[in-house]
Amino acid sequence: MKIRTILVIAVIFLSCILAAGCTQPQAPAPTPTPTLEQPMTPLGTPIPAAPACSLTPGPTQMVPDYESVSITVDRNTISEDPTITTTFNGGLGLGMVQTMTVTLIRSDCVTDVQTRDDPGIGTSVTQMGTTKTDRVKVDVVMTSGDLYTVIDGLYPFPGMI
Repeated sequence: MKIRTILVIAVIFLSCILAAGCTQPQAPAPTPTPTLEQPMTPLGTPIPAAPACSLTPGPTQMVPDYESVSITVDRNTISEDPTITTTFNGGLGLGMVQTMTVTLIRSDCVTDVQTRDDPGIGTSVTQMGTTKTDRVKVDVVMTSGDLYTVIDGLYPFPGMI
């Protein structure tokens, strides 16, 4: 008799658990997002969309003299390998730089961000650019917690000679 009572209680218990799982409300159906139609010219050809990235350099900050750093940006002149190398050259703030972040925004709107922690003299970042004009932005974070944008400029690929 005890086994039968235990089995009945177990069946009721399992039925309650299964029923509870079945009574949960269904997730609402996702609402469709409106699609924007691409504008057309009078002849019916699509107008190409403008790039979503900005190749316009922003402002840079002056680093205080006691935290000053030297960073250079160089372009490779070989069109098969249009790399851009950003090099940390040191300065009075050499031991005060926690991170150097180099952001490359290419002319085709591809963005590449690379960070170097505690950069020393000669620490460099090499990124693949294009054979057009690319934007390079370099930010440094100091041990004081201050963030400085020390470089934000356009770097055109040198013309072929």
